[in-house]
Amino acid sequence: MVLIVTGLIFWYAFKDVPQEKIISGLESFDYSWILLSIGISFFSHFLRAWRWSLLLKSSGHHATTLNSYFAVMIGYLMNSVFPRLGEVARCGVMNRTDKVPVAFSIGTVVTERFIDLIMLLLLTFITFILQFDLLESYLLDAQAYILESLEEKWWILVLLALVGIFGMYILFFSKLAKSINLIKKVRSFVDQVIQGILSIKKLKNQKGFWASTVAIWLMYFLMLYVITFGSDITKDLGILAGMSILVMGSFGMATPVPNGIGPFHILVAGVLGLYGISNGDGEVFALIMHASQFITVLVFGSISLILVNVMYKPSKVGRDKEQNQVEGKS
Repeated sequence: MVLIVTGLIFWYAFKDVPQEKIISGLESFDYSWILLSIGISFFSHFLRAWRWSLLLKSSGHHATTLNSYFAVMIGYLMNSVFPRLGEVARCGVMNRTDKVPVAFSIGTVVTERFIDLIMLLLLTFITFILQFDLLESYLLDAQAYILESLEEKWWILVLLALVGIFGMYILFFSKLAKSINLIKKVRSFVDQVIQGILSIKKLKNQKGFWASTVAIWLMYFLMLYVITFGSDITKDLGILAGMSILVMGSFGMATPVPNGIGPFHILVAGVLGLYGISNGDGEVFALIMHASQFITVLVFGSISLILVNVMYKPSKVGRDKEQNQVEGKS
């Protein structure tokens, strides 16, 4: 269902763009800038993995930067198919490679995402202040559209909320009432998640953590900005336009669709229109920009998945032991 919705959004984004324009834009692009962008994104992901390992190590858990990198890239790969599932998947990878409890890892991911949200909001504020006259109308129109949509479909949101609450009661609370052991397991799980969230208080390398956070977002900016030099249409946009692309692209990637496909293209093309670039050219540019990052995730994510399965493949002795234990219980 998610893939169908994503396909429809992607179709809507490109339905008015002539095929000839897309082909022409792809053929005239200087792909050497794409290679530079991929190189920058590699280091940004590795730096994110290092930052995450600092949180994981804060409570004494063993977590190597290399395995953290594998987990992060596998998580991105999973997000390309199932939105937000990648966050859980990378926690599962760290449990397999470094025996870090999944619940604790999830807590650290929550902390990571909260900090990145603060960084995005701060960057949005700075971008808005520096280009107030240019972005005011764009953001006000977007706000009006969102509010209008919510007013027209408020009852759908209420209905979904009620269904969600009722479903949680049926599937969760009713089972809790029947099982004391389950209550203990859930309480233990929640406690570990909370410990993961609070792991930032126990960091031994606070300076490294916050410096890497700033560096990660700087690399995010650079890996998108350098792509603008690959086309004659966008090469003269400037740094402020690059900041706008980063902000709108980040919001597009945060939407609950696989890899932000569709919303990313619409938002980036929309903000490029403020700088005099036609919607068709903006869509083609967004397509190239998004594809470069998707290829990065696909390649490095797949390599990480293969290496983890090869390096941490259960031994035959371990499998036989587990099988004997199962047969003994039966």
